[in-house]
Amino acid sequence: MSEQTSKRYGGVIYLRAEKLEEYKKLHAAVWPSVLARLQKSNIRNFTIYYCKELGVLFSHYEYVGTDYEMDTQAIADDKVTREWWKVCEPCQESLNWEGPPPSEGGTGGSWWQPLEEVFHDGHPAATYK
Repeated sequence: MSEQTSKRYGGVIYLRAEKLEEYKKLHAAVWPSVLARLQKSNIRNFTIYYCKELGVLFSHYEYVGTDYEMDTQAIADDKVTREWWKVCEPCQESLNWEGPPPSEGGTGGSWWQPLEEVFHDGHPAATYK
């Protein structure tokens, strides 16, 4: 069986300081169907970091599928995931967004601002078969 390759993605968004504890509680118990949708959409090793000094969240994940647009659209179309977003969105403040939030079908920019990868040591974090 051949080894699947992955592509890494990173993003950044502001976290409202008064929502830090709520955000941590939410992410300590992510809804199982949200996690299942990420898995079905070929997202692996999804991680979110918080920087108190900057007030920002940094995300990183690996994509192991072959059709990123289709897989991310499946996430956006998932009713439970959209409800999850609705719960999380008030904790966040986008760097580059206009109009209704993603949970309401808005497409006003990048909710999580994409980051440019400037270095990687060349070693895969994980192998997927």
